[in-house]
Amino acid sequence: MKTTKLLFISLLSVIFFACDGNEKQTVGFYLTDAPANEGIVAVNIDVQSIKYSIDDETWIDLPMSPVTVDLLQFSNGTDTLLSNIELEEGVKIHQVRMILGSNNTITLSDGSVHPIATPSAQQSGLKLNVQSFSEVTSGYKVVIDFDASRSIIKKGNGEYQLKPVIRAYISANSSSIYGTLVPSDIPAIVFTKTANGDTISTVSDTLQNNLFVLHGLNSGTYNLMIRDINTGNTEILKSGVSVIGGVNVNLGAIEIPVIE
Repeated sequence: MKTTKLLFISLLSVIFFACDGNEKQTVGFYLTDAPANEGIVAVNIDVQSIKYSIDDETWIDLPMSPVTVDLLQFSNGTDTLLSNIELEEGVKIHQVRMILGSNNTITLSDGSVHPIATPSAQQSGLKLNVQSFSEVTSGYKVVIDFDASRSIIKKGNGEYQLKPVIRAYISANSSSIYGTLVPSDIPAIVFTKTANGDTISTVSDTLQNNLFVLHGLNSGTYNLMIRDINTGNTEILKSGVSVIGGVNVNLGAIEIPVIE
């Protein structure tokens, strides 16, 4: 009888402790990219550290070692894990700060490697507001989306400069619009604008049947535009694409319109 009572009391203690403790959630930080323009085969970014904030005031170092990432390996829907952390359930990341080193390079299709200067990012880092489309109740991903096609500037003297175009968002309940362009051997820039006026763009991948992926989209209706890489001319690719949070939209094969 005493043994039964002791077991019952122990069980109550375990239940009380479990209910009293704070539930934890795993938050992963991922890096992805919108592909660079034709002629650039590698974009190597020297990521020294990343900090995050949950209150827009206090900054905490993400547990990670410095790493050089070739952004072009993680484009059109693929990403790479930088680090995981644990937070109390329901807590959201509000801001991230990416600090870059000086060892940033691009490789051109002729095999030549060129340094790319990042004057402002090397000191205080690039501070990004993290977009969130819903409340979080469990683990989630913070995606840092680096747009290489708009970030690399070729100067008049032939040198290259990195002026990072980056956004960050929580992937929970976000959506993607994707499809393939026909003909499959002609790359093009596909882009759209969010309700906040932010431009989300990508370069179609001729190595994947001319695949394009626009990700991190909130619920809404989007007009997709297409831009000729060589001329810069723009035309409508698809209008009125409806997106509902968390559901990806497959547009299938779309013929490239005449871009004048």
